[in-house]
Amino acid sequence: MDQMVLATQQWLNKTYGGINGFHKAPENGQTGWSTIYSLREGLQHELKLSELGEGFGDQTKAALAKVIDTIKKNTSSKIVKLIKGAFWCKGISPNSFTESYDEDLVAAIKSLQRDAGVDTDGNLTVNLMSALFDMSAFTLLENGDKRIREMQQALNKKYSNDLGILPCDGVYQRGTNTALIYALQRVEGIDATTANGNYGAETIARTPTVSEGTTGEIVQIIQYGLYVNGFYTGAFDGSFTETVGNAIVAFRKFMDLEPYTTTADLTVIKGLLTSNGNTDRDSIAFDTATRLTSGTVTKFKNAGFEIVGRYLTGTVGTGSNERPKNLTADEITAITSAGLRIFPIYEDGGYEEKYFTNSQGTIDGGIATAAARKLDFPEGTTIYFAVDVDIQDGDIDGTVIPYLKGVLAAVADSGYEVGVYGTRNVCLYAEKIGVKYSFVANMSYGWSGNLGFKMPLNWSFDQFKEYTAGSTGIDIDQDAASGKDQGCQLFEDSSSDGYKIVKLIPSILKSFPIFKNVFGKVDWLVAEKSVEERTPVADFKVEYSTSWSAGDEASLGVISVKNGKPVLEANSTLKKYFGTVKDLSENNISAVIDDLAPLIGDGNVKSGPTMLNGKLGIKTLIEGTIKKEISSVDTDLEYTITLSMAFNSNYPEQPIDPTPISAPIAEKKTFKIPSEGIAVWGLAVVAGFGVILLTKNPVWGEETIEVTSETLTTVGTTISAWITKFASISFD
Repeated sequence: MDQMVLATQQWLNKTYGGINGFHKAPENGQTGWSTIYSLREGLQHELKLSELGEGFGDQTKAALAKVIDTIKKNTSSKIVKLIKGAFWCKGISPNSFTESYDEDLVAAIKSLQRDAGVDTDGNLTVNLMSALFDMSAFTLLENGDKRIREMQQALNKKYSNDLGILPCDGVYQRGTNTALIYALQRVEGIDATTANGNYGAETIARTPTVSEGTTGEIVQIIQYGLYVNGFYTGAFDGSFTETVGNAIVAFRKFMDLEPYTTTADLTVIKGLLTSNGNTDRDSIAFDTATRLTSGTVTKFKNAGFEIVGRYLTGTVGTGSNERPKNLTADEITAITSAGLRIFPIYEDGGYEEKYFTNSQGTIDGGIATAAARKLDFPEGTTIYFAVDVDIQDGDIDGTVIPYLKGVLAAVADSGYEVGVYGTRNVCLYAEKIGVKYSFVANMSYGWSGNLGFKMPLNWSFDQFKEYTAGSTGIDIDQDAASGKDQGCQLFEDSSSDGYKIVKLIPSILKSFPIFKNVFGKVDWLVAEKSVEERTPVADFKVEYSTSWSAGDEASLGVISVKNGKPVLEANSTLKKYFGTVKDLSENNISAVIDDLAPLIGDGNVKSGPTMLNGKLGIKTLIEGTIKKEISSVDTDLEYTITLSMAFNSNYPEQPIDPTPISAPIAEKKTFKIPSEGIAVWGLAVVAGFGVILLTKNPVWGEETIEVTSETLTTVGTTISAWITKFASISFD
C-alpha cells in the first residue's frame, strides 16, 4: 500500500463522491485503472463537462486545451491537486498533495518529460496530461527492452505533438507500431493531417526502395524494424551500412522473400512493419475451406501453386449456406495427380478463448489423428491445430498451452506430428512446448498477437492474404512456404491390400513398445510380408497377410472391437493373480486399450502360446476390417498382423551376449525372470494386454519371481477361464 496513493483515493471519493457520474476509487493504496478513471472523472468535473466518463477522449482534450495555459506555476486549483494525485499514482513524487503549483510539481513534470523523451521545459501540455492520467509506463518494465525504449523515446521526441505521447516501457505494442508507420508516412511526404499510422494504399504506393549508402530517417525506420524482428543489433543512426544490408539479406531468407538482395523495398519495409507484409508477393501455397476438383486444381497448378492446406473435418457456413469443408479421398487423388502437395488442418471450433482446454485438446487430437489415418496421410505428416482467435499474451498460458499439451499427448503415438495455426505470439508459445511447425496467421495484421512479435523459428506457412482466386471462384488464403513442411503427395494406392496392411503396421507397433524398439527403423512402405529380429533380450517377428489360420495353436482368448470404441468392465482377476503389478486399475487398462482399438477398425485381438526359433513365446494376432471410401465406393479391407515374441531364458540374469540364444525354454524345468518378465509372459495371453500395458509404464515390483512350466500352465488356464467368463464384453 502506497500511503500517497491512498490519500489520493480518499480525497477523490470525499471531493467527488456525490457528483453524478463519478465512480469512486478503491481505497487500497494501489494504482489501477479504477483509480485512473476516478482521476479522469474528477478532472472532467473541474473542466465543467456535462457528462463524466472513464476515457480521456476528444471532449476532455478540447476542454483542457482551453485552460491549459492557465495551469501554470504559482497558481492554485483542484486541477493542480488532481495532477499531483496522478503523479503519485504514476510513481513520480511531486513532494506534496496540495492545490499549489510549486517548484516540486515542475520537477515532477520534467521527470515525466525526460522519461517520455520529449523536451524537458517543465510546462504542461494536453498530450502530457493525457499520458499522465493513464496507466502507461514511462520507465523500463521488467519484460521491456532498453533498445525498444530508446526507439519509443525517439518517436515521441519527433512526433508526440501529432500522435500524443507513447508509453516508453520497452515493450513493443500497438502504439509503437502505429508510430513507426506514421514516421514512414511523414518521410514519404504524406502530411500530418493525412498520415494515420495505417499501412494503406497510399503508403504502399509511396514506399521507397533504399540501398546501401543511403542515410536519413527512412534508414532509421528500417533499422528499427530489423531490430524488432531480431535481425539487427547495431545503432539506430540512420546510416545504411553493410551491416544493415546483411541484416536485410538474412530477413529476406528467413521470410522467403526473394530475391535475397541487400535492397530494402516494399516487400522488406512492409514486411518489417506489418505481419502480413507485401500482400502482392508471389508464393507457392494456399489454404481453402472449399473442396477442389480436377478442373480447379489444374487452374491453381497453372497459377504456380504447389501446396494446398485442407481441413480434415467439419463444415463451413451456417444455415442454408452450410457446406462440408473436409478433404475427401477423391480430392486427394485430384490434387496429387496434378502434382500438388497437401498439408492437413484441424479446426472444428477454436473461435473463442473458452474453447481451449486440456480435455478439448485430447478430444481434438484423437479426432484429427483418426481422420488423417482414414485419408491415408503418411507417418510424419504434421497436422495443424487452429487457434483462430486473438488471445492476449497474459491468457495464453491458461488456455492455448493446456490445449496443445492435450493435443500433443493424444497424437504422441499416432505417427503424426503436431503443428499450430495462430498468431505469432501463440506460435512462439507453442514452439517452446514442442509443437513442431507453425502456420502463422499473419493475415490478421491488427491482432495484438502479431503486433511487434517475431516470426517463430519453426514457421512453415505464413498466411498473408485472403481473396477469391480468379476463374475458380474459390475463396483462398494465400500462404508463403518456408520449405520446412513440404506437404504430402505420396498417398499410395488405397485400393492395394498390401499397401493398406503395411501402412497400418507402424501405427500398431506404436502400441507395442517392445516391437517398436526393435523394428522402429524399418521402412514399412517397402517391407516384405515378414520381418524378424533376434536380440540378446528376445526374438521378435512381425508378419502380415490377408488371411491367417491359427492351425493347432491354442487361442487363449478373443477381444472384439467395434468402431474402435472399447469398454472394459472388470480386471479383478488380473489384480488377484498378478499382485506384483501396481497401478493396474480399470481406467489404466481401458486407457491402454483406447490407444490400440482405433487402429484396428472392426476386428479381433487374439493371443496364445507359440514357438519362435525353438523357444516358447507369445503370439498376438490382430485381425480386422477397415472401412474406407475408394473411388466413391465403400470398401472393406480385411487384414491380419501377427506379433510374436519369445524371451531368451538367460535374460537378464546372465551377461548379455550379442550372439542369438537358441536354447528352447521348453527344455528347462524352471527359470528365473524379473517380475516385469512374468507380467509380459502372463498378461500377454490376455488378448495382448501384457505388451500393450507397457505403453503406460506401470510401476512393476523389483523382486525376482521363480516360474515353473506348471505355473505358466496354471496362469494360462486361469486367465482363459477369466476370458470365457467375460466373453460377452464387447468393444462397441
